[in-house]
Amino acid sequence: MKTEAVVQRICFGLLLTSLCAQATEGAQPAVKVTETKGNVPGESARIIKYYVGEPSPGSGYETGNLHIIYGDKTEIVQALRPKKKSTEKNIVSNQEGITDVKVAPDKRTIGWAENFDNCGTSYSIPLVLAIYASAKTILHIQQGQMLWYWTFRDGGKHVAAAWGTTHGPQIGDYQLYDVKTGHMVAEVFGDPATQSLSANAPDWAEETEHRK
Repeated sequence: MKTEAVVQRICFGLLLTSLCAQATEGAQPAVKVTETKGNVPGESARIIKYYVGEPSPGSGYETGNLHIIYGDKTEIVQALRPKKKSTEKNIVSNQEGITDVKVAPDKRTIGWAENFDNCGTSYSIPLVLAIYASAKTILHIQQGQMLWYWTFRDGGKHVAAAWGTTHGPQIGDYQLYDVKTGHMVAEVFGDPATQSLSANAPDWAEETEHRK
């Protein structure tokens, strides 16, 4: 069977929230939904391979696109957002790469971090967690701070993530999401005194911290 290459172009403006502001407890993260173009993998197809390509020479990106390959020979190519130039009135935070790719145990769901320019550092940082469940849409979850680490839960039905500042107290905001909607279903903050989770933190948060 001939490989089908499906290039997904994301053509929406993603507003990047300032990392200086702490997240409000209980506030839902921003979730953007983008639609894929072209065919999607068959219902029985499973992910057998993925890789992040090298950036094109002179492109200015830190990585290339993400390639996801299924057992039915379908290949999904998640393309980086096109770069835009900043002006005096409009400072643009461009996507620089894709990192920290993980596949859920169901082999149908895959997630990754999207790195963007950050005015407070000389390097790009992960600001968005993207989840693709082999369907027509991709979820892009943005809590407002840097994505420290994340992991799948419950066989791929949930995603747990820890967010925090790039510098300063390492308190951490741990959030648990429904993979289908991106809706936050649970949240716990680290203890400011110990800069770690408290002894009575839920298992999902503790396991997320240990997998960092």
